[in-house]
Amino acid sequence: MDESWQRARETVVLYGRRLQAEGLVHWTSGNLSLRVAGEADLIAMTPTDAPYDTMQPEDVCIVRSDGSIVDGRRAPTSEFPLHTLVYQRRAEVGAIVHAHSRAAMTMAALGWTLPPILTGFVEAAGGAVTTVRYSRPGTPEMADFTADALSDRGACFLRHHGLLAIGATMERAFKAAAVTEASADVYLRARQFGDVPELPAAEVAWIADLWRRQWAAGAPSDGA
Repeated sequence: MDESWQRARETVVLYGRRLQAEGLVHWTSGNLSLRVAGEADLIAMTPTDAPYDTMQPEDVCIVRSDGSIVDGRRAPTSEFPLHTLVYQRRAEVGAIVHAHSRAAMTMAALGWTLPPILTGFVEAAGGAVTTVRYSRPGTPEMADFTADALSDRGACFLRHHGLLAIGATMERAFKAAAVTEASADVYLRARQFGDVPELPAAEVAWIADLWRRQWAAGAPSDGA
């Protein structure tokens, strides 16, 4: 097996277990993927219906961005069209994390926007995170509907579904997902006391520039 394939698979397994440890997924929900270093057209992706705590590198699928399966002893996640279409359209995206976490699912069910209320949230996601319109899971429309919401943002809520996060690396995509979830939880709690103050627009713009640096040419790979 190609060494870069193995490293990518190991990274997917590692972050899958982190997803579960941080409560960002439950049982076999959610999924994640990573470009293979040196082979931008190849993607390591979680398999369908596989618990994260028992997942092994050999379970992780290797697919092409056109959707064809290259290697793996299990079928890829049923939402692989979402992943492959994002990679096709966004050459700078190196990893995708799809979470089913409680606060994110609450925001997605309500169709709410998470405003820029915390500095760490803006640095992780680039600014306010919106909810995109509903699309049936496993369909290409999900990628279509997220395109605008992710054009200058690291995450969005999927209506009646969950959270989608992207990054130049798996570390950045995971950070966007985890910090957005935590910030959504804070926002939902804070709303019980009234309006939640937002950061000044000038501060949001300044902090968001830190988030955009990940897309600079030569950004480090983490996995692959």
